[in-house]
Amino acid sequence: MTDQPRFAASDGTTYHAPFVDELDAYPAAGVHGLGLWEFKLEGDRDAERAAAMKDAGLHATFCFPLTPGIFTGNAHFAHPKDPDARLQILRESVRRFAVYEPEAVCILAGAPQGGDVAESRRRVVAAFTELVEIARDAGVKLALEVISPGSAGSLCQSIPEAADLITDAGGEGTIGILLDNWHIADEPLQNIADYIDAIAGIQVCDRAADSGGRFDRALPGRGCSMSRASSEPPTRPATAAGTSSRSSQTTAPSASRSPTRCGSGRRRGC
Repeated sequence: MTDQPRFAASDGTTYHAPFVDELDAYPAAGVHGLGLWEFKLEGDRDAERAAAMKDAGLHATFCFPLTPGIFTGNAHFAHPKDPDARLQILRESVRRFAVYEPEAVCILAGAPQGGDVAESRRRVVAAFTELVEIARDAGVKLALEVISPGSAGSLCQSIPEAADLITDAGGEGTIGILLDNWHIADEPLQNIADYIDAIAGIQVCDRAADSGGRFDRALPGRGCSMSRASSEPPTRPATAAGTSSRSSQTTAPSASRSPTRCGSGRRRGC
């Protein structure tokens, strides 16, 4: 995939900008990979939009469906609540995104329901198993994002947990792992090295000064870098594991204030 962009932007970064404006704005800024958010794709003109992206020199990267998982998390993608309704929407989204030829369609495990982690996980695995078949039929990849636990919790809060979910769903080769340095601030670096071949990409941002939540993200280079619980160097160098073939994608909203200092502690919430 050497012809694909190594850096991209999520169009959730420009949350209020319409898709048509992004066709000019992102290439003008030197960005040639765009992670689509389905809520911006109104109507049934997907083939037309996909062609317009190619004409603009834009490649679809990590794309977010209207409902990326059967369970809600802590903030975004909160409706509908019914898991069966959410799964039906997600089925349609995976098929819909195929025309854009994305790097991957993003999926989430969500938060455990009713305090029953085991049953919640079982239902997520069953849903992912179905989505794997749909993705293979549609010719697209999926990417399961690691999400740090907010107040509602998370069924996929570490790289090993993501890998186990993928294995249990029979998703090897179809589901990759998507990282976000906001959510993996405490992930041991060794986990990244150990699972590097399963990692599809990483979403990057800085933490704004005096950050108190997920909406205090800053654009890379305009805030403070994310801390890690483990600073020990990995035993398997990332360069040897092939990270040059991975994509990075910025997801941060613009910071509204100048960063002066940063707090510490795990960043929570989705």
